[in-house]
Amino acid sequence: MTPAQPSNPTVIDLPEEEAGDTRKGIQSIEVGGRIISALCDFQYPVPLKDLAAAVGMPAAKVHRYLTSLARIGLAYQDEQSGLYGLGPMALRMGLSAIERNDVVMRAGRLLRALTLDWRSSGHLAIWGERGPVLIRTEHGGPPVISTMGLGTVMPLLRSATGQAFLAAMPRSAIEHVMRAEQDILHWDDQKVEGLIVSTQARGAAVIEGDIVPGLSAISAPVFNLDGSVACCVTLMNPKANYFQPGHPAFDAFLRAIAQFNKDWGGDARSSP
Repeated sequence: MTPAQPSNPTVIDLPEEEAGDTRKGIQSIEVGGRIISALCDFQYPVPLKDLAAAVGMPAAKVHRYLTSLARIGLAYQDEQSGLYGLGPMALRMGLSAIERNDVVMRAGRLLRALTLDWRSSGHLAIWGERGPVLIRTEHGGPPVISTMGLGTVMPLLRSATGQAFLAAMPRSAIEHVMRAEQDILHWDDQKVEGLIVSTQARGAAVIEGDIVPGLSAISAPVFNLDGSVACCVTLMNPKANYFQPGHPAFDAFLRAIAQFNKDWGGDARSSP
């Protein structure tokens, strides 16, 4: 009897980028990552030719990648202008990564508790390349009507959130944003320094109706274990002077932030 011959093994035709050493990774994913990174660098929706120039690739090749990235939500193309930007999945990934930062997650619970206690709206913000970026919102009372949503970049000099970062962040980290806003507002260095000193003396930034008329807002930083700013917690209430120094909500807010930082182990660096 002729012994049975072994069946031919299944041959898998690997893509060129996978045919070699698998430790090199998948080239197409890395190229897609370069395109996503470039979309992050642009501060506005971008034409295909500009995006292609930024990544140093032919426009036709970038277009093929963008088509696939758009299908999974990492990119999008505006139907009217044809410009490209980051898609909803990119936002979801960013928020998920932020939420896995334990101190930010804990600060989110603190924010919710404070908004419920004081029947106010509020948000968390982290520092981004262009300034404070909103990453979470809560409403413990009637929602404050505004255009501020997730991903909004807040003014550094004219918002409570921005002023809290201004008073706590190292000057080298915020200089580029601060100077740009100074030029727009025509604020000299003395005015900015006065704002920093007064905010540090109060222990929190307080704003009355500068962005939303009639809105009272207060903000203070939460610190990482190394003393850097993890995020800022901001509350807003439509009642005038609600968070002014001397009012119950102001004192309660300061106590809550101080207790949170103490329990967490975060403490401000000695020289912001």
